[in-house]
Amino acid sequence: MNFNFYNPVHIEFGVFYLDVIEKIDSNNILLLTSKSFEQRGISHQIQTLLGKKLKKTISSIPSNPEIHLFDGLRDVTKNIDFIIALGGGSVIDTAKVLSVNSKLEISEGNIFPKEINPFIPIYAFPTTSGTSSELTAWATIWDKNNSKKYSLHLKEMYCKKAIYDPTLTLSLGRDLTISTALDALSHSIESIWNKNANPISTNNAINAINLITKHLPELVKNLDSIYLREQISLASVFAGLAFCSTQTAIAHAMSYPITMQKNIPHGIACSFTLPFLLENLPQSQAREILYPYKDAINNLFIELGIKTNFQDYGINTEELKAILNSLNARAKNSLFDIEILKKQLINQIQGK
Repeated sequence: MNFNFYNPVHIEFGVFYLDVIEKIDSNNILLLTSKSFEQRGISHQIQTLLGKKLKKTISSIPSNPEIHLFDGLRDVTKNIDFIIALGGGSVIDTAKVLSVNSKLEISEGNIFPKEINPFIPIYAFPTTSGTSSELTAWATIWDKNNSKKYSLHLKEMYCKKAIYDPTLTLSLGRDLTISTALDALSHSIESIWNKNANPISTNNAINAINLITKHLPELVKNLDSIYLREQISLASVFAGLAFCSTQTAIAHAMSYPITMQKNIPHGIACSFTLPFLLENLPQSQAREILYPYKDAINNLFIELGIKTNFQDYGINTEELKAILNSLNARAKNSLFDIEILKKQLINQIQGK
């Protein structure tokens, strides 16, 4: 047996976010967040707490940040030596891109820094329980005009700390609670049917699958439960520690064009194919690990009312063929024979 596992992020779980922010030792802080936290007064709380230590605040980070966003943020990190990212995966991904502290260039579907400058450390406060961006070295940048998704991957982009205060997730409505948790489920399952799987990633993935299949249906019925929010937050930690060393695979590879073309939330786009993929997973150790969870996973989608057929999302045969012909490199991480899988997916949509 031979494998590598690395994750340098310091995790603090179950703490009050303002207590952590108050102790940050820096006089030049940038706060990144989204409009909802500005509207709820949380940005103002942080500004009041930090005073002159907080040099800049940007509270308009959108979902799925597009590449043109960064044209207007080129100088925002000037004289900044610390970033607070309070929000979901889009906010944290934006912070990671800005932490590179360099202009970027595009090459072969990926983004690279043009200069090597000191990276700016990040304290990430995730407010959703799904993307686990705070625990990975990747950032996703979208270009919907050209139907492209770019990735920036640098080991220096791991956050300095990931701080989990489950109360920050209480504002999530039912749909966002479901879609973000299903993103974590996809991360977990995809880390198992993965050529890069290892015992540490797999054990973390199993922990996440158990927590999500058990507690997500309960949470959807009781969105104000701190205990259930905590359990799904913990699941997202396990999921992040699972796929940080494996990357995602075929379900995510299909999801990106689905999100761009059909405007389907990422967490749904990357998860609704899981039951079909699991049913058609080739004989392997991954199949032996995942098959005991097949019924629980299928029942989860039924109980949540999440459809699992391409037709339910307005995707016809020709569109599916185009999606399958545009798969990015993540698809190659999976244990599936991609050509056989393409035929199986087309047969499914055609009812064969």
